[in-house]
Amino acid sequence: MKAISLIKVVQAALLCLFVSVNTASAATVNMDGPTTGHVSTLQVKTAVKKKHKGRIIYAKRKATKKYPNCHIIKMITTTGEFRYIRYACGRG
Repeated sequence: MKAISLIKVVQAALLCLFVSVNTASAATVNMDGPTTGHVSTLQVKTAVKKKHKGRIIYAKRKATKKYPNCHIIKMITTTGEFRYIRYACGRG
């Protein structure tokens, strides 16, 4: 019985180590986009896919008065790195 519980403890520790290593490799990228007119989330996804290779996990609109087309995109690259892309959100 003790051998099984020890294996489970080691598996849990390795899983925590794996998760912490993968979340540490996240990068934030700013992309310029139009500040006037309406841009849909689908158009933003298309623009991001053309520039960055990988899979988009989610895309969310974060519009403000100053940046009406601001979108936040989370994607995972082909190398397994998480990337947060701020589209048309300014340089802040």
